[in-house]
Amino acid sequence: MELNQKEEPRLVNAGQGSMCLSTVEYKSRFLYSRYNPKRAIQEIIGKLELLPETLIVACSPCLWYGLEELKEKLPADCTVIALESQDKLLDLAKNNCPDNTIRIFHTKNKLEIDSFMRELVSLGKTRRSVRIDFSAGIQFDRNDYDYTSAGIQEIITNFWQNRITLVKFGKLFSRNVLKNLPELISGLQLEDVEKTVNKPIIVCGAGETLDQIPDEILKSDSFFKICVDASLSPLVQRGARIDAVCAMESQIAIDRAYIGLKGRKIPMFLDICSRKETSENLSGPKIYFASRYAPCRFLKTLEENSILTNLIDPMGSVGLAATYVALKLRKNSSVPVYVSGLDFSFTAGRTHARGTMAHKALLEKSGRTIPAENYDSTFSQNTYAVDGKNGKKVYTSRIMEIYANQFVTMFSKSENLFDMTDQGISLKLAHAVPATGGTTGKQMDFSVEGSSERKEKIRQYINTEREMLSIARDLLSNGEKSKYHDKEKDLTMQIDEILRPRDYLYLHFPDGHNFNMSESFLKRIRAEIDSFLKLLYINE
Repeated sequence: MELNQKEEPRLVNAGQGSMCLSTVEYKSRFLYSRYNPKRAIQEIIGKLELLPETLIVACSPCLWYGLEELKEKLPADCTVIALESQDKLLDLAKNNCPDNTIRIFHTKNKLEIDSFMRELVSLGKTRRSVRIDFSAGIQFDRNDYDYTSAGIQEIITNFWQNRITLVKFGKLFSRNVLKNLPELISGLQLEDVEKTVNKPIIVCGAGETLDQIPDEILKSDSFFKICVDASLSPLVQRGARIDAVCAMESQIAIDRAYIGLKGRKIPMFLDICSRKETSENLSGPKIYFASRYAPCRFLKTLEENSILTNLIDPMGSVGLAATYVALKLRKNSSVPVYVSGLDFSFTAGRTHARGTMAHKALLEKSGRTIPAENYDSTFSQNTYAVDGKNGKKVYTSRIMEIYANQFVTMFSKSENLFDMTDQGISLKLAHAVPATGGTTGKQMDFSVEGSSERKEKIRQYINTEREMLSIARDLLSNGEKSKYHDKEKDLTMQIDEILRPRDYLYLHFPDGHNFNMSESFLKRIRAEIDSFLKLLYINE
């Protein structure tokens, strides 16, 4: 019998001494027991062991049985929200909710839920979520509840994973941005050169399948070849004609990829967060793109002042960044882009293409008793086998598989984007190998001049930051005796106005997700100011 989709939920008195309670009949189904509507949810809540800073996700709460018992068990800093997938049941829940502080969401409003969750976790007081099914109403859209509650937990998990990353690398990222800013005075940004390449583009990663690119393609000037930094050395050894290098590493270890290549006149596409010294390895033009590595106020200021343009979400993998750059560079979507060496996996004993720094490191250590194969990575606790494109097993890790999934999300629907290889994790791209011949031309020189207006804004920004940090240092050191103290303002207010928007000073603190005026917090900021002041200069 087909259910009436417009049926109204109906309250029905429960039996066996529970006449004061009601159950709900909806679409020919009772959503609570007809005899004791509270018993099931009370048993669930009675068994819960909740930790502080937990988000409770109440699914299909209907008449909110069990909420009172739940609130009695809640530790400190817990929050309760509700989800409902049925319009009629949503109205029922809103009309019967005994607590107007509880947010109730329709599961179809994913953007609203996403926005609420990101704002909630940014406060730093939500560390986990616990889902509780309050009624049988979840049976109408179980998959939707599963998907939504999993998404809520993922937002929480990602926030804290990002916080761990920022505690470890946030200061380095911020320092790199400020050190690279003066380079934009004489350098370029990606938007200055986008849509300038009209011949097929080949993106060269550092995975094993890099070895599959035919020499005639690598040596041909019929293609624009952009490689990641780690694949530059093996490609040069094969006599490849490289048109550009993409780099985004923030640490010194990547300098090994440029051994024997220093000073070559090859254009570089660099993340603004990358190590400044990396740009000095090659002598070609420098073109910058900007990753929003965190929701920083200071990055937002740079964007609002048109100093950094078109900030992109962090990609983590330089292979993804190189693909992004390639798609920006092509004249239009009719220009094909081919990827190779973006395997996000490896076969037993290998991890990278021949001639990469990882491969060379193995060769250096190898000997009569030490093989040149890397089986430690293959059988590490962090790696596991998956099916590759050709049906053969390959090995990957959680982070590499995340990058592969991110590639699919970002690029799989791009027009005329092809995968040259048949090995590694599937990128959901059509397979194609370009034919040699066709369009030829000189190597791009990217000699376009950057915006003079943007250059002046960079100068003003750096000078303003130096001035504000100098004032903040004096205020924190001398308090109300500081010569910079504005007598018309409260000292704490003046310090707050200067420091809060300059979150590069504290973003990397373990508690740096929220600015506060505690003595401990301000002392740590004072210790950071001197090192950041040294970065804010223009050497022209």
